[in-house]
Amino acid sequence: MFLATNNSAFKPMTLEELLNLVNQRAIQIILLCLISLFLCQIFKFVFSSIKSKKMAYRELISTGGFPSSHTTICITLVLSMFFFQLHDLGGRIDWSFAVAVIFAIITIYDAMGLRLEASKHAKILNELTSEMPEEKKKELGFNKKMTLKERLGHKGVEVFGGIIFGVIVAVVGYYIILAI
Repeated sequence: MFLATNNSAFKPMTLEELLNLVNQRAIQIILLCLISLFLCQIFKFVFSSIKSKKMAYRELISTGGFPSSHTTICITLVLSMFFFQLHDLGGRIDWSFAVAVIFAIITIYDAMGLRLEASKHAKILNELTSEMPEEKKKELGFNKKMTLKERLGHKGVEVFGGIIFGVIVAVVGYYIILAI
């Protein structure tokens, strides 16, 4: 027998019941993460469209910008795991939560560190190669516009926006799932 909660009542569960619950929670957490990513990109599209006063369709699939969708999905993953584990394991968390936290820290640090610096380098390289022949740029792997993508990383405010967005989706999603 395993100790876990089932239907909000703390009671022993069989291995089969535990595996079914784990399977169900995994699917719910994946769906919450995908929903948070989708909603974040929609918000990014609306925010950028209002800011630029024209439809910014590129924002639906782009990296960079406000809020950080990488951060949003990481925070949704961490908090969803945390809430469901507390609920299902009688106030405990397991090692998978630690893995999710480390994954989120690395991803968020990378967005604000390495990817932000790569954005700065792309801007400088685009300026330096503005006079370079197109054939040479193609050879070096430049895109169709003959520029390197400049918007890769995130500023602190964009990451903070992603954190807030992820918290909202995780909390609301958790309560909706429990209510179903």
